Amino acid sequence: MLGTLVAFMVANPAMSHALTATLETAGLSAALILLRSPRPEGIAALVVSTYYYGREAGQREHDIKHAGWDAVQAHLGAEFLYGWSLPNLQQWVAPTCAAWVVAGAIYLIRSRMARAAPLQPPRRGRP
Repeated sequence: MLGTLVAFMVANPAMSHALTATLETAGLSAALILLRSPRPEGIAALVVSTYYYGREAGQREHDIKHAGWDAVQAHLGAEFLYGWSLPNLQQWVAPTCAAWVVAGAIYLIRSRMARAAPLQPPRRGRP
């Protein structure tokens, strides 16, 4: 079972990134909700998206340098998505989309829960 899962994740890096981003976004959102952070779902999705963009851009910059580009061209190519291969884009787009879908789902769940059970003001004294 574990061997099959690892083989699947190695063979499908974009999907494995998306699954990992789903768990990371949910976990980060839960922590931020407990800390009463404003807009925890959006913050979590932004952090996860930025992490995966940086990861793929860093790897792509490294690959571009080894392909013979100078350091400035390689940096700009990684920064502005030119010189990227389709797998690089997939490995960034898939987790980014997954992170924002999870953030949207958490937001919808929280907003529906808030509408379903409005807060009652505490009672003062006996009536």
